[in-house]
Amino acid sequence: MPLPSAVQFPTPTIAAPTFATPEWEPVPIYRDDVPALDPKPKPEEEKTEPKTPELPRVKDVLDTVQQMTTPVPPIPPYTPVEPESQIETVELPGGFELPVPKQEIMVTAVATAGAAAVASVGATLAASRIFNQLVKVLKPVIKIALKKLAKLQGKKPAPTWARKQWESRRHKSRRRGLMDGS
Repeated sequence: MPLPSAVQFPTPTIAAPTFATPEWEPVPIYRDDVPALDPKPKPEEEKTEPKTPELPRVKDVLDTVQQMTTPVPPIPPYTPVEPESQIETVELPGGFELPVPKQEIMVTAVATAGAAAVASVGATLAASRIFNQLVKVLKPVIKIALKKLAKLQGKKPAPTWARKQWESRRHKSRRRGLMDGS
């Protein structure tokens, strides 16, 4: 069986998108337009000069602060401490060396991971159990409250899916009974 030839599609005629760089034109701001930069004082400001309270001199403040502080003991000189190596090497057959953390680090990591796993699984199981119990208790209460609220508003509550199914089956059984002649 011969195969059909390939379909030739026309090349697209849409040009590639281009980007036009935005141009910005500066907006001049004149000194006269900004009142805070106006060098000429207003006549009202010349009449009333606010009095500034006399500030204490810097030397007096420093003397007061030095009297209030407690003497600090001198810092001991720095002595470098050699860190203990946290990695041990294990020789494997074939002349290979495998770096392994120290035993104390491994024990701590395993104990921490185990405790975290037990705590998370336990918390999940407890939370799901509590949630299921709350649903069992609160679902009827919420249903009753919503029905009373709908009755106060004068609305008939919408039937549930199960109620709709029951109604449709009940009508079907009536029709069957009518068709059978009973």
